[in-house]
Formats: sequence, C-alpha cells, structure tokens
Amino acid sequence: MRKRFFSHAGEIPIGHYIRLHVLLLPLCAASIWGNYWQLFSISWITALCHEAAHIIAGKCLGIDVSGITLLPFGVCARLKEPFIKSPAKEIIMASAGPLCNCIIAIALYCIYRLLPFAWIPYAITVNLAIMGMNLLPCLPLDGGRILRAALTLGSDAITAGQTTLRISRFFSAVLLCISGLLLITAQFNFSLILIGVFLLGNLYSEQRNFSKQTIREILYYKEKLEENTLNRTTTLTAYAKLPARMLLRHLSYHRYYIIQVVDEHQRIIKTVTESQILDALLHQSIRITLGEI
Repeated sequence: MRKRFFSHAGEIPIGHYIRLHVLLLPLCAASIWGNYWQLFSISWITALCHEAAHIIAGKCLGIDVSGITLLPFGVCARLKEPFIKSPAKEIIMASAGPLCNCIIAIALYCIYRLLPFAWIPYAITVNLAIMGMNLLPCLPLDGGRILRAALTLGSDAITAGQTTLRISRFFSAVLLCISGLLLITAQFNFSLILIGVFLLGNLYSEQRNFSKQTIREILYYKEKLEENTLNRTTTLTAYAKLPARMLLRHLSYHRYYIIQVVDEHQRIIKTVTESQILDALLHQSIRITLGEI
C-alpha cells in the first residue's frame, strides 16, 4: 500500500478513478515478444490482488480511496486523506495485503495437490515473496506502516515515526550488506540490490515528508472531537513555566489531550486543552508558556 501525493507525470487517465503508467504498455509488449507473458501476468495479477485487498479493507473501514494507478510492477492506491487518522485502522488496512497473499498461496497449494498445473508453483512463490517483502518492518512497505501505527498506539506520532524511520534504515542497510556479500561470494543477486536501493530511496522521501505530515496532524486538531459520540482523551501534567511548544512532540492524532498545569508546589492551577495550546502557538507566540495561556 502506497500513499501518493505527487505529480501524475507519465500517467494516462482512464476515466476519473484509474490512471495507467505509460511504461506498463511497453513492458506488456516486451513480455509478449519475449514469450514470458504468462509469468508477467501472474506476477502483476498477484500485485493487483494485494492492492485490491488494501482498497477493500479501506472501504470497509471508511477510508476513502481517490483512485488507483496501474504501474509497471504493480498497482498503487491513492488515498483522499494525507494520512490515516486511526492507527488501528491503518494496521488493519496495511495487514490486508499480505494476508490476501497468504490466503491465495494456501488456496493455490490446495488446488495444486488436486490439479497440478505447471504455473501454480510459480504463483505460490510470487505470493509468498510479495507477502514476505511487504512484512519487512521498513517504510514504505506494509510492515513499516504496521510498525509505525502500533508504536503510535503506545506513544505519540512523532516518536513512533522517528523510531520507525531508524528501524527502516537498519533493515535497508542490512539488505544492501547481504547483497554486497553475495556479490563478493559470486552469488550475485540483483533483486536484493534493487530492493535495498528502492527502500533507501523511499526512506529519503518519507524523511522529507515527515515534517509535512507532522504539520498536517497539528492542523487536524480541530477535527479530532466528533459530535454525538464519546472521544478518547489523554491527560498530561506539566509545570506552568514549561514552553507550550515542548508538548507538541507528545501529541498524537488519534487522541485528544487535556493538560493539567501545576505550579512549583505541584498544585493544579488550570486545565487547558490541546486546542487552546495550538491556538496560542499559532496566533500568539511560539515561545508562550503553559502558564501564560
């Protein structure tokens, strides 16, 4: 599952919902010319099923998808919102793709025992490979998004994001090291190098967009509280002299925060909401303290 917010250069619109990448057409032609269209079709349909599982899960959870893009090596869903506002929903949606591949692999294995078609072992391998790769705890793969959402449930969005980025860098570096070792031992594996470079490149993009996402989450605070329902809140306690901006890294988009402000004798002197803090930071001063709000 990829969340895309960049230019549509190189993409051909097919109606309002679907876009086709121009490189998919020559790749299809090459697969027919090289007589490996069956293997290409199996791989591409497997990727399509993986992404379709994400989309169906998102629809069931009320997460809107603005469209899909047919890429040379798979399918990419475009979300309407810049981020999924519920970590639990993101975990379910991100898990749907690998789970779909696992179910397909098991079903194909059962079919193969009854009807041993020659293409089934390859299809099983492709499904297991896509499932395994996407479960790596590395952004922007599904495993990385599951890890980040799970960490967010236990802490705050900024800390969870930074921790996930560090883990992602580690796994990307490990893949490149394994590729280098295989190259030295004459067991060259170009696929691992491609995966490692792909992950590092996307990590750079994730790091660059991290600050933008944080700003989006801060600006989203007015929409956190839903009418006609109970809302989950978290209470924090801080001294009145603490700069209000210090609380930003402790906020998260799936909870609403209430801060108890205490004096030097640890007596509660006021209670402020995260909305009041963010309004004060945006409209008064970035250096304002909790006691001044």
